[in-house]
Amino acid sequence: MTWPNLIALLLIWGFILSRLVWKSIRTWRYHPSLWSFIVLGFKVLIWAGILGVYTELFLFSQPDWFKQPGYIQGTVMGKAYDSRLRAYIIEVGDKTKQQSFYIDPNAYQQIKLEDQVKLMFLPVRRDVVQCEVLGNLH
Repeated sequence: MTWPNLIALLLIWGFILSRLVWKSIRTWRYHPSLWSFIVLGFKVLIWAGILGVYTELFLFSQPDWFKQPGYIQGTVMGKAYDSRLRAYIIEVGDKTKQQSFYIDPNAYQQIKLEDQVKLMFLPVRRDVVQCEVLGNLH
């Protein structure tokens, strides 16, 4: 879902910026009056606001896009399936601190309780991007 959203945002940016450049060139060549530049300035402000809203909506719907992934290494302390969210969840950590992460079904099936794992995850959504099983405590 992220790539189509980003491509659409870039297409909107490209279209609007190309139109503004075209209007600036036409205003400079064919209508070089103060009033024409004031109108062009207002158009630029309006379109900058629209682009800002679209960009903010993208960042709101995809909060992990510009953030560095998180890393954790620990023991799998629990596994669960959340039927409401239709998501597989593992809890990783030690006896004092545990963190929950969303993981895909294939990795969920391969991981066993008390496995040592190293995870790379998205910091806001807590989705596991990469999972490496380091071994078992037993």
